[in-house]
Amino acid sequence: MTALFKKSPKLLIVLLSALVAFGPLSIDMYLPSLPTIADDFSTSVAAVQKTITIFLVGLSLGMLVYGPLSDRYGRKKLLMVGMAIYILATLGCIFAQKIEQLQLFRLLQAIGGASASVLSRALVRDLFSNAEIPKILSLMHIITMIATLIAPLAGALIIEYFHWTGIFIFLLIYSFLGMLWAKSSIPSPPSKDQPTGIIHNYITVLSNRYAWAFMLCNSFSFGGMFAYITASSFVFIHYYDFTPQQYAYLFAFNIFSIIVFTSINSRALHKYSAYQLLKVMAAVSCSAGLYLAFITFFKFESVELLILGLMIYVGVTGSIGANSIANLLKLLPQQAGTASGLAVSMQFAMGAVLSYIVSLFFINNHPASMNLVICIAGFLCFISLWFSRGLKEN
Repeated sequence: MTALFKKSPKLLIVLLSALVAFGPLSIDMYLPSLPTIADDFSTSVAAVQKTITIFLVGLSLGMLVYGPLSDRYGRKKLLMVGMAIYILATLGCIFAQKIEQLQLFRLLQAIGGASASVLSRALVRDLFSNAEIPKILSLMHIITMIATLIAPLAGALIIEYFHWTGIFIFLLIYSFLGMLWAKSSIPSPPSKDQPTGIIHNYITVLSNRYAWAFMLCNSFSFGGMFAYITASSFVFIHYYDFTPQQYAYLFAFNIFSIIVFTSINSRALHKYSAYQLLKVMAAVSCSAGLYLAFITFFKFESVELLILGLMIYVGVTGSIGANSIANLLKLLPQQAGTASGLAVSMQFAMGAVLSYIVSLFFINNHPASMNLVICIAGFLCFISLWFSRGLKEN
């Protein structure tokens, strides 16, 4: 750790949080601009929405590559390469003249940004002790959720006063300053120069049943939240007659619940281990899912009851994510990049799968399919920890 960070480790936490926020900012700030982009390019909304899908695909693929490469060649070098790609791709987004060009540059932007999302977590393993890791990840998640909460509003304000390219200009400045800060502040440990490569690292992670427990627990929890994101606007606006503004407040309320639960988790880490808290939070997730299935099966139509169940389920996703990654990094310190990359990529893949399943069974804007998919996700999140039986904590 650099002398500056030895004096103020909080600066390092802020830097790593800024890096992990690349993904949420690149997605959530961009959402309010979709209709305007469709008008400017004289294209369909579906074609513009495809830029979101393409970005998620690029993010997932990039994570699978940067993680194992950083285990062999070092985090900082790969981080600089990825951020340079992100900056160049963002310039391309600013000057894109056709929707096809924007789609291509969004793909490249995601591939570059994946380095920040994955390697910021792996750097936590490199720069902090095992006891500090879950606390740092929890704090990073809180900061990231605050960014997620603010990003759509910031994007809407930029659209109101500037052209939609103003969003990408902001991201360009943000990424350039982040790259300079990371280059000057993150230490450069010597590359491990291991004889083992990407395949060996993946085999090591995938052959560890404890790793599967933590990755699946995190993925199912995250996937259930994506089921909520996919269906909730239709459920509350069209089925319960919320206004778009009321729905925005509700969405913000759920993000706030993540911050609250993650803060509780961070404080509880002073007394309990990340593994103990992961089991508790997974049990809460399962209970919230079963509750949502219960009110669906017995046809309780009260919107307050629905909001309560969703608040609890969504609220614990941050704690489950932080504790899962912390346990995973502690379990596989030599494959921290591979493990974190695979875990985060899996969570996005699970989000896409469960989101698709909800859409298949979504009828008349009723919350039934959303609630049942969340119930299954919460149950599998809890059951996944069965693979961790017999784990001995240090």
